[in-house]
Amino acid sequence: MANDRPLAAHEILDALENVSDNEEDYRERLICILPPPVDPDCLTDEDSGEEDNVTLNNLPRNILLQPAEVMIQGQIMVSDTEEDSSDSTGRTKRRRTYAWRKRDLAKNPVNWPDIQGACQDKRPIEWFENFLDEDVISLLVSESNKYAVKKNLPGDITTEDMKCFIGILLVSGYSWLPRRRMYWENSPDTKNELISSAMTRDRSDFIFRHLHVNDNLDLQDKYTKVRPLVTLLNKKFLEFSPLEEHYSVDEAMIPYYGRHGCKQHIKGKPIRYGFKAWVGATRLGYVLWMEPYQGATTMCNPIYKELGLGASVVLTFCDVLISRGFDLPYHVVFDNFFTGTPLLEEITKKGLRCTGTVRENRTSSCPLITSKLLKKKERGAVDYRTTHDNTFIIAKRHDNNIFSIASNAVGINPKQSAKRFSQSEKRNIVIEEPHMVSIYNKYMGGVDRSDENISHYRIGIRGKKWYMPLLTHMIDLAEHNAWQLYKINHGKLDHLGFRRRVAIALIESNRKNAKRGPSRPSHHEHADSRKDQMNHLVIPQSKQTRCRQCHKKCLTRCKKCDVGVCVKCFETYHS
Repeated sequence: MANDRPLAAHEILDALENVSDNEEDYRERLICILPPPVDPDCLTDEDSGEEDNVTLNNLPRNILLQPAEVMIQGQIMVSDTEEDSSDSTGRTKRRRTYAWRKRDLAKNPVNWPDIQGACQDKRPIEWFENFLDEDVISLLVSESNKYAVKKNLPGDITTEDMKCFIGILLVSGYSWLPRRRMYWENSPDTKNELISSAMTRDRSDFIFRHLHVNDNLDLQDKYTKVRPLVTLLNKKFLEFSPLEEHYSVDEAMIPYYGRHGCKQHIKGKPIRYGFKAWVGATRLGYVLWMEPYQGATTMCNPIYKELGLGASVVLTFCDVLISRGFDLPYHVVFDNFFTGTPLLEEITKKGLRCTGTVRENRTSSCPLITSKLLKKKERGAVDYRTTHDNTFIIAKRHDNNIFSIASNAVGINPKQSAKRFSQSEKRNIVIEEPHMVSIYNKYMGGVDRSDENISHYRIGIRGKKWYMPLLTHMIDLAEHNAWQLYKINHGKLDHLGFRRRVAIALIESNRKNAKRGPSRPSHHEHADSRKDQMNHLVIPQSKQTRCRQCHKKCLTRCKKCDVGVCVKCFETYHS
């Protein structure tokens, strides 16, 4: 007859001592002992033995006889089950537990088809106009004119004006000045002849003040002011994107120093303050998809909401890849902010592959060696487990630090060699690197690479409206993607040369050839050189000009300063 009474503490301890030791079992065993009943005849409740040195061998008798329970962290189960748990809001979540085996992930190799098109010999401006085409320009022109009319100003911005203005914005990325009006200033150290001869200063200021994208506000979308441009460019980025096997998902920062509810601060980032955006990119940095982060209302597919923010971002990007229609097993790489076992399962159901670092509290109690023990082993040591159905693998590795990584596509083998610097030996050493770690290191940096490329020549003209950094960033992103396509098609220009060609083409093809009238000289003209008292001579001139001092007509000029100065004002002007 079965005995239904609970086991006492001393019986559980005896059972655990009799279990044979297992070298690969690093699970923690927690024993919960119920408190003993209080004896009314006992004058004290003090335990026997030393109070400060209580071990399993000197527990008092009344404690050892009490019912107890054993809890094992990371238990190895025979089969997969699902457990119900409730979160802080009272909603029931189904948490799956797995049966783990210490074996490598066995997956059939994927033969990626070579279906790239032929190289296209296009000029830089033609690559750029793939993204900022007539649809985008007409959107900017129509919405900007509507915005100007609402302020009782003429809505007369033309397509040529907008293209020329975008060219000026691109120039400001590599020819930066602290004030945008300095491009038109009559001073030899700041005046930009290309810009000042293409568009007047007041016309440029008018377009910049009324640059607009959307006037129909959606209260649920915090980025409704720029939503049409983001949606339209995302569509074009995907349409012209190169077909590759590996993609990465990460966060990017758009610098902004004003006040807005979506402004973020991320410590340790190159751009600490600004708007955060989720980005999907190729290995070299071509951006296929960008979604600004706005908290709980971030525009991700709502069916993934229960999986959390990180998983919903990755799965939304996976849907974008699937929408291309090629039915290919893309490989997506991401960091530990996104990774979890539910995400690995969902991506597997979609027929895609993924690899990403994972936090230890998201491994579904995978019985890996503890970080403390792994750190005592040699550098390069790794411990791993695979689900019993060979769905995915989770590994923990000792490198510069202890980290965990998961994948449903690649495993530990074939291992590769990696070079590291040893602080103890003060030299470079070679260690073994699992295949999944090599894949992660090779393809994870695409978003960071695009951020770096854009940061080199980011548009330098700034405005006071909160959405202006987002508009200029989308223009920078379009130019960067155009350069990526140019390089893929064997173009020889670097990023700076490509940007200059695009900017000059936009300005020269859409400039207004109106002759500029007379204008005042700069206040800084010859401010110090005219007073050095060296080689300033009065010479005659054939044509009358205005005197720099009294502004009357004169027939003489200073030979060194090369400005009109009458004889009467010559001494005053040079002193």
